[in-house]
Amino acid sequence: MIDFGRYEFTLNCDHPDWITDKRHVEIIYEFLMRTDMKRIAEIGSYTGFSTAAFIEALNNGKDFKLHLSEPRPTQQLKTLISMCKKPDNVVLHTQHGEKFLEDWQDFDLVFVDADHSMAGAGSDLLRILANDVPNVMAHDTNLSNMASNYDGRGAELLGRVLKIHPDYKVIEDKEERKGEFTQRGFLFASKDDETYNIAKGVFEELC
Repeated sequence: MIDFGRYEFTLNCDHPDWITDKRHVEIIYEFLMRTDMKRIAEIGSYTGFSTAAFIEALNNGKDFKLHLSEPRPTQQLKTLISMCKKPDNVVLHTQHGEKFLEDWQDFDLVFVDADHSMAGAGSDLLRILANDVPNVMAHDTNLSNMASNYDGRGAELLGRVLKIHPDYKVIEDKEERKGEFTQRGFLFASKDDETYNIAKGVFEELC
């Protein structure tokens, strides 16, 4: 389990509603600890609350290369990166997701939580499919069903496409829980049965 107290500073921000729920950050961490990913990308890091799952996994024995695509790195994110015991394993790119995924490929896992508009998330999705990414995580895949002025149609499109894509198996948590915002949706998709079953077990334990 993650000691979230170490990362509370990432919650001090202008847009707390952008942050991934603790339950879903824990899912990321547990999945990483039970698998052997080698190259991982996070598209959209903001203050780094979800990024903490990747840093925690590196600090607890995992040895993947983590690429962060964040065009406007916050001070919280920079502080979080400095907490990694394996600084050579973390690379920060100040590029938008589409351009980043054009320049950098061959990822075992991509976590998408950046521009949720049709143009933004739709472009990320196209690059993910073109790059044949085997494992995908995405946040806010149910956002358009909520009362919000935030454009989440692209994030939901990403989730819907992966759900009907013949090569992917998908699991999603969008349960409404008191005091949480998990109804916004958190999705995992994989082309590999074994990896999917690992993720499914993590979802079942934590959701």
